[in-house]
Amino acid sequence: MNIKETYEMFISSRSVYCSPETLRLYEGHLKVFFRYLETVGGKDIGNLSFDDFAGIQPYGGFIIHLREKGTRNVTIRSYCRIVKAYLKYCYQNDMCPDYLKGIRLPPDDAHPKIVLYADEVKKIDACFDMCTQKGRRNYCIFHLMLDCGLRSQEVRHLRHEDIDRDRNIIHILNSKGCKSRITPVPDFLVREIDAYTKQYGRTSGFLFASLRTGKPLTKDALKHVFTKLKKESGIGRLHAHLLRHTFATSYLIGGGNLEFLRVFMGHGDYNVTKIYSQLAAESKMLGVDVYRLDPVFFRKGY
Repeated sequence: MNIKETYEMFISSRSVYCSPETLRLYEGHLKVFFRYLETVGGKDIGNLSFDDFAGIQPYGGFIIHLREKGTRNVTIRSYCRIVKAYLKYCYQNDMCPDYLKGIRLPPDDAHPKIVLYADEVKKIDACFDMCTQKGRRNYCIFHLMLDCGLRSQEVRHLRHEDIDRDRNIIHILNSKGCKSRITPVPDFLVREIDAYTKQYGRTSGFLFASLRTGKPLTKDALKHVFTKLKKESGIGRLHAHLLRHTFATSYLIGGGNLEFLRVFMGHGDYNVTKIYSQLAAESKMLGVDVYRLDPVFFRKGY
C-alpha cells in the first residue's frame, strides 16, 4: 500500500467525526510532511510506501528537517501533533512501524500569553460603532468569545435557537471533534443579542450572518474583524483566541475549578486545561487587573 492510500484512509476515518475545518487542517499540515517524505524518498507519495524508509526515521527526521529550516518549536509542535495522529493510525492498522516510539518533541517556545486587562477591554469596546449593524454584531461576537469562552468557529455557527434565554445558557452543538456542550451566558450579553436581533431582524437561521450574503461568517471575515480591532485599539497582541485565554484565566482567578473550566471550554484533555492554572497564578502574583467575568459563572449549587 502506498502512502497516498494510507493518507486517504486516514482522512476517511477522521471525516466520520471531525469538522470540515479540522479536516482541512489535517490536509494542510500533512502536505508539509509528505513533501519531506518525497524529498527523502525521491518519489511522490503515490509511488512511495513505508517500506521505502527502512532504516530511516521519517518522524524524527521530519522534526530535524523543520528545525534546520529555522522553524519555531511552537510551529513544529503544531505540525507534529497532526503527523503523530496520522502515524499512530497507520501503526494501529499495521501499515507502518511504530515511528513515534522514543521521539520527543522540542520544547514549546511560544511567546508568553498575556491576557486582556479590564482597561484594554474598555478600549476595544470603544471601537465598536453601536449605531451600525456591523458594529453591534461584532460587539456581540467579541463578547461571546470573551465572556463565554467560545471558539471563533463556534460563534460563527451559532443559531438563534441555540440561546436558552430562560436559563441563560448557550447550547454549542457539533463543535471541535463533533462534541457539544452548554455554557452560561451573562444577562447583559443576552440583552445585547436580543437588541441586535430586534433592530435588524433575522436574515437567516444563523445568529451572526454575513451582511452581504446572509451565510455564516467565514473564518477570513472574522479574522478581518480582529485585524481591524487590533489596529484601532492599539493592542498589538489582540487576536481571536486571546479572548478564550482571557476567559479561562479570569475564571480560575475568580475561584472557578478546573473540572468546570474543562467542561466550559470543551476540552477532552485535562493537560490542555491545566495550562491556564499557570496563567492564573502568574496574574495573581503580579496583581494585574485581568478582565473579570460575570457572576453567572460562579453560582454554585441550587
